[in-house]
This record gives sequence, structure tokens and C-alpha cells, in this order.
Amino acid sequence: MNDFVVSSLKYRPKSFETVVGQNHVTGTLKNSIKENKIPSAILFCGPRGVGKTSCARIYAREINKSSIENIDSHDLSFNVFELDAASNRGIEEMKNLIDKVRIPPQIGKYKVYIIDEVHMLTTQAMNAFLKTLEEPPKHIVFVLATTEKNKILPTILSRCQIYDFNRISDVEIVEALINICKQEDFKFDDEALSIIARKSDGSLRDSLTILDRIVSFTNKNITTEKTSELLNVLDNESFLKLSQNIINCELIPTLIQFNEICDKGYNEKEFLTGLANHFRNILVAKSIESHAIFDFNNNLLSSFVSQGEVIDKNQIVEIITVIEQSIFKYNQVENKKLLVEITLMKICKSKDNEGVITTKTQKKKIDLKTHDIEKSEDNSFHKESVKKEKETIIEEIPQVEEIKESEKKEISALSLSSLKLKKEVIDEKNKEKEHAEKLSNEFNSEKLKLKWIQYSKNLSENGNNSLSSLLEINEPNIFQNNKIIFTVPSKSNKKEIDNDRENLIKFLRLELQNDLIELEVIVDKSTSKEYYSTPQEKFEKLNKINPLLDQFKKDLKLDL
Repeated sequence: MNDFVVSSLKYRPKSFETVVGQNHVTGTLKNSIKENKIPSAILFCGPRGVGKTSCARIYAREINKSSIENIDSHDLSFNVFELDAASNRGIEEMKNLIDKVRIPPQIGKYKVYIIDEVHMLTTQAMNAFLKTLEEPPKHIVFVLATTEKNKILPTILSRCQIYDFNRISDVEIVEALINICKQEDFKFDDEALSIIARKSDGSLRDSLTILDRIVSFTNKNITTEKTSELLNVLDNESFLKLSQNIINCELIPTLIQFNEICDKGYNEKEFLTGLANHFRNILVAKSIESHAIFDFNNNLLSSFVSQGEVIDKNQIVEIITVIEQSIFKYNQVENKKLLVEITLMKICKSKDNEGVITTKTQKKKIDLKTHDIEKSEDNSFHKESVKKEKETIIEEIPQVEEIKESEKKEISALSLSSLKLKKEVIDEKNKEKEHAEKLSNEFNSEKLKLKWIQYSKNLSENGNNSLSSLLEINEPNIFQNNKIIFTVPSKSNKKEIDNDRENLIKFLRLELQNDLIELEVIVDKSTSKEYYSTPQEKFEKLNKINPLLDQFKKDLKLDL
């Protein structure tokens, strides 16, 4: 019986062509070997499991293979030295390394030192490494690898050619998994491999590790159901069904489905995160230009597109925001399941609060209203009146996307509720008609003067004595029925009234029951009545008449 080898080692890339998702790196490295432009120091940085160490080993073999013909690759491995900086991070280990690099290779042209997790070296070790890294012997090539470039000294970074490795896309991981499954003769569902790819978070090594677990759990029959169960990740079909219920505002089916999911042992936070990501995918699918960043196959894409057609972008963003807030509160709440249920209630209800509906949603509401009226035929209504009411309802449904606030109320499944709503609309129209009759009521100078004084007193009671005094320096005059003229002695007085113009006009229109009232403030320096806006101005005027007031103020230490 053959010994088992884990997939991450068995299918580790042996050449640049088999490296997945890093064409920008492998292409550059192949060209440097072809043109014999070998740098003395290279830094590979990027997330875990994307091929940094594999590329370093391939590069180390290839640069020597190009210099010597007819040599076994096993012999070339003697020129490759790997150092784990996590366990050899001190200055003593670095000094030993510096001593070894002086010895030239016995076979081949280069000795290659691969230092993995180089950011784990101590600061003293990095500083000791600097001089050798800057001017190494001609036969030495350093290949450094790290997941955290920001922790490496800038002086080391400046001495290296830096290659940034990308996260591997879900599509590329799925393609690699399909090839492996075919080679191993595994049965598999495409959706199951998509779940593995999403769970690996851009790491091909992690996806291969997960694949080994799934193969053992499913006995080489990788199904979507078993994969979702083992990884505690819901499949897209479950989320599509759930989102359809949410879009249709079907709260009870949504809660039932969520409880079924919980009974299977799925984590509530993973559920919320997956649901937010699902609505993100719906938003992405709504725009043809953004399909390039959609990491699923065409069948799934069409499902997301069809759901995106019946939901507005603003509503999707609102749903994602509600879910995001719940994720933030997750660790603060003791009853996790109740938190998720409340979140589902909010996002199911969000459609009712949204002022935008789609054509398909309009059709559903029309069908609902007509169904209510058809039910009323069994009562006391005649068929002819029912038919007319149907036509009226269809005409009342707005043809544009925006609807009025008064039309946002949900129609109940009972016909009496439908009639009640219609009565409310009629009553509202009657009120508007009555209000329109009051818009142009006439008023005389005496009535205007009374309301003017009343507004002035209101200002005084609210502490605005300055404006109150200003309104009383003169009497308002009526000009051409609805136009009021008021005269003030200066531009500053006019500006003070203009600042409160809106409130004053609103008060007069309401009290005089005339929405056509307009106010014009005119500046006339010859205004007979004197006006003092502040106590200081009054004091200065009196002081001119009797200068002893100023001395009196100082003696008593008065403050105006």
C-alpha cells in the first residue's frame, strides 16, 4: 500500500508553468534567466499559500540548470539552502550564514539561499545581514520570502528586487481543484469546489488541505451538501432561496429557513457574513461592467442577475448596512440567534419603507389589490362597480419608479382595508379642496395690524426684543390686496427683518388664511419714529440729552 502524501505537497509546482495565478512574477523570472540578468537579492512577499517558496525553489534550480548542461536536477539541490527565519532569527545564526556564503559552489554557477519568513529576524540580525546583502559574492543569490513586508527594515527592502504575489482568485483555485479531482478520479460538484475556494481565502495551499478533508469525509464523492456541512458554509443555492424570500418580503418563510439552517449547526456570524457577501454579489451582478469581478460560473451569474432585476441598488445597500451593523453587535449580544432573526425582520421590512419599486413589484401589488376587490364580489358589490374599481386602481398605480409617501401604505389582504384606504384618499382630497378655498381670503389693514402686533409680542416673549421693537417702529401697509409694504430707517434694519422674513410670512399666511401674501421691506431714512435696537443705543441717546447720566452710571457701576 502506497504511503499517503498530502495534496499540498503532491501537487506542489515543479516549474513556472504549473504555478497558479502568478503570471506577472513567473514571466519576469523566466525572462531574467533567459537574458542572464540574475539579481543578487530577491524578495517575494504576499499572503500565505500563493507560491512564494515554490517559486523560490524553482528559480534556484533554473538559474543553475541554464549554466550547466546534462546535469541531474537532484545534484542541483545541493546548491540550494533553505533557512527558516522564524526558528533561526538571532544574530549568531546570521553570522554563521555570512561565513558560509563565502564558499563557492562545487557544482553549478550559483549558491542560492532561501530565507523564509524573513520578517521574523531580529533587528540585530537584519543589520548584520545588510552589508552581505548589498555586496554579496558573485556566486550567491538570496531569495527572501515574507508575508509581512512592512516589518522588514527599509534598508533591506532597498537592496532587493521586490515581487508582490497576489491572492489567487476563486476561479483559478476552482480550475486547479478540478484538474486535481480528475487526476485522482474524484466525483465532485462544481458548487462544492466553489465553496472550498471561498473558504480558502485566496490560498491554493489551504484549498488543497481542505480538499483532503472533504475527500476523507465524503469518501471521494465531493457533494455540495457534505462540503457545506463540514466547512460550516452555506451554498449559493440556499442563499439564493433566502434572498428571494427577503426580496418578496416573505418574513415567515425567511425565519423558517434560517431556523432550519441553525438546526444543521451553522454558525450565526458565518451566516450573517455570508448573507452580506451574497447581497454584494447581487449588487455586482446588476452591472454588466462589474461581471469581471464576479468569481462564479455563468449559471450562478445568471441567477444573481435575475434577482438583481427585481431589487433596487439603494435597497441592496440598505440591506447590507443593516447586516453589517448586526455583525458589529454580534459579540455584545448574548442571544445570537435572536439578533439574526431581528436582522432578518428588518431587511424583510426594508422594502416597505423604500420609496422605490420595480415593474415586477408593481404588478404584484396590482394583482393583490384586484384580488381584494374580487373577494368583495361575494359581498354586496355589483360586478359592474367591481370592474370600474379595478380599472381605477390600475390607473392609480404609478408608472414611474418614485411613489408618493401617502401611497407607501401596504394594502391588506382584506377587502375592507382596501376600501378604508380608498376612503382615506378621498378624505385627504376633500381636505386639500377646503384648504384651497382658504388660500385667497381677503383681509383689511386693521386685521393685518392686529396680527402684526401679535407676532411682535411673540418675539418679545421669546427674548427677541430687538426685532420686536423694530416691527413696532412703523405700521404695515397693504399694497395691491396681498402685498404688504413695511418701511424701515436703515439697511441694517431691513437685513434683520429679512433674516426672519420666512417665519413672519408663514405666520401671516396662516393667521390671515391667505397663501398669496408677500412682504416687501423698504428703506426710508426719513422714517419719523425713532428706533433703538439695543439698550446701549437708548442710553447713548439719553446721555446726549443729559450728560450726567454717564457719571451716574460710573458711580453706581452699572452695566448695560
